[in-house]
Amino acid sequence: MTYSKKECIFKMTRVFLASFILMGVFLLPYFAYIFGRDIPFSRTTLDIGNLLWPLAIFAVLLYEDKKEKLGIWCNPSLGVNLKTVVLSLALGVLWQLIILLLTSLFDAPNTDPREAYTLAPLILHIFSFSIIGPIAEELFLRKWYISMMERASFSKTAIVVSNALIFYAAHVGTGVWRFDTLMMAVILCLMYMRTRDVRYCVITHVTCNLLGIFSAYYFV
Repeated sequence: MTYSKKECIFKMTRVFLASFILMGVFLLPYFAYIFGRDIPFSRTTLDIGNLLWPLAIFAVLLYEDKKEKLGIWCNPSLGVNLKTVVLSLALGVLWQLIILLLTSLFDAPNTDPREAYTLAPLILHIFSFSIIGPIAEELFLRKWYISMMERASFSKTAIVVSNALIFYAAHVGTGVWRFDTLMMAVILCLMYMRTRDVRYCVITHVTCNLLGIFSAYYFV
């Protein structure tokens, strides 16, 4: 299945809008309940919210995958390349080191502020921040996004640059200094284009976010 560039942009714009609307449908009632009941805002309440927006992404991707036959939930093989896994892990470590450097240079707050956790909230935080969120972002911004643009024969440069800008814009809320997202989006795009396996991108993203939780306690 192929598209013209105009048709592709229209389809992708529609999907982005549908994602935003569905995230609002999922999140607004939750936060209205939190603020309406004067429930203290904490990391845990945010983590519960962070479980809701990926559900919106997954719902949209399920529909789009069925409609456009993109094979979003499929991988070329069940096995993985060990060298690529190690590279993915190393990139995740590098990503978090860059974040720590940027927080130091810009005197910015850590992306995962220090907070005392009991076991259950810690598990919730790890699952929402370091697992479900990265999986949703990589499926949406790497596998779906790249697959759609390739169907319209956009150049690799156009795909990578536009993806990096969108990934950066999605993280501006965590600090305008988040230039790491620009660099890592480029690397993750190229990784996916080379391997055609989004699991390596997920490994990098999950590793970075897990280390972000650790760094909040030991480096900030």
